[in-house]
Parts: sequence; C-alpha cells; structure tokens
Amino acid sequence: MRMATIVYDIDGNFLRKEDERGLQESIDNNIKLLKDSCTTALNKAGLDIATQQNAALGIYSTERCEAIKSYIAACRNEYLRCKAIILASQTNDEADAVQFMAPNVPENLWTR
Repeated sequence: MRMATIVYDIDGNFLRKEDERGLQESIDNNIKLLKDSCTTALNKAGLDIATQQNAALGIYSTERCEAIKSYIAACRNEYLRCKAIILASQTNDEADAVQFMAPNVPENLWTR
C-alpha cells in the first residue's frame, strides 16, 4: 500500500506533499481506515462481538440492550456519513481529510 509522504526542510518547515496514490487507491485505503476506526470505537466502549450479539438477542436488561443497540447505530451512522464523503472525494487530500468522530458512549451501557 502506497502512502503520501510529507517533505520538510532541515528546520522542520513543510515543503510539499508527495502522493503517488491514485484516487481510487486513496478512497479504498480511507474506507479501510474508517472501518478500523468504527471497530475501535466499539471495542473501546467494551462492545466486543459477544456483547453485541447478546444485546441483539435481548439477553441483557431492556435498558442495556437499547443503549448498546443505540451506540452501535450511532457508530454505523457516523461510518456511513464518513464513507459518503470519502466516496464523493475528487482528490486524495479530500479523502484523507475525512475524520471518524466516535459518538459519546451512553452512561447506561453497562446497566445490568
């Protein structure tokens, strides 16, 4: 996978950005990074696959199941928002500039 390279002078001043990637390669790479960011947000919230499945099956309390499903939906919505922007990008810089903003974790996520 090719990446963009930032070139600085000896004093640390920005000189130029060298980017050998084609637009489609940049889009594909940024969507992969976006998926990783979404997965990381879920994992940081303590929502591994088993916890997500248990919530979907209704094994936890109703309040906790709804909090978990709500957080998953919020992460998915942010993923879809970012993906749409990346897919509409006309340049590598536009695709690279998209940032996944993890939603706030609900307080009742761990209510039993």
